Amino acid sequence: MSEEISEVEQLRMVASDRLVWLRIMEKAINDIDGVMLSLKRDINEISRQVASRNQDLQLKQEEESDEE
Repeated sequence: MSEEISEVEQLRMVASDRLVWLRIMEKAINDIDGVMLSLKRDINEISRQVASRNQDLQLKQEEESDEE
């Protein structure tokens, strides 16, 4: 066998390189999806807390105005 890499072996190397890139990209996309999901949960939690706080403040203001 000659020392030159056969065309088939070159194709295998290229396919292998592409597979590595695809796996890296897939992992990155999955990581980004996880971060986005976590961020959405955090934003929803903050929104609920702010809404609850604002509702409590509004009720207190209404009670104070009713007392006057």
